[in-house]
Amino acid sequence: MSTLETVAKRIAKLFRLLGSDIDGEVQGAVNAMKRLLASEGLSFTDIAIVIENANGEIEELKYSDSDAQAIFARGVERGRDEERREQSAPPEFYDADGRPRWHEMAVFCRDQTGQLRSDWEKKFVDDMVGKTLQRMPTDKQAKYLFAIFVKLGGPYDAKTARLYC
Repeated sequence: MSTLETVAKRIAKLFRLLGSDIDGEVQGAVNAMKRLLASEGLSFTDIAIVIENANGEIEELKYSDSDAQAIFARGVERGRDEERREQSAPPEFYDADGRPRWHEMAVFCRDQTGQLRSDWEKKFVDDMVGKTLQRMPTDKQAKYLFAIFVKLGGPYDAKTARLYC
């Protein structure tokens, strides 16, 4: 830390003490600031000029152009990551083209049936495990199975959810 930074930090510390509720602290801060400024060849007028030239901005809260560019780049990358996640469904439950693997979903649901309250849902899931080995579920069955899958915490992407919810 340079000497100027050290002096600036000491002045800031003393300046903060001016807000104290204790009169002795305030007077002590003023006296200490007068001594510090005098030893550095500065005056209260110099401090006022620094404050005026800040254009009402608090230095700690300002961002440089490079900070702004870095923040923007991180935001763009996060957006791309989220888009990739939305577009790529977990491979254990979805084909490469995004179609659900109904049998795997039914097995997942069967393994989680302890979380289901409805006897109808438990029986439905058990039936679907066998049926999805031989054929695709009907639209109505697919909707119910997908809803149960999601309810039990199965992973899904936004595109598939729009199709079946």
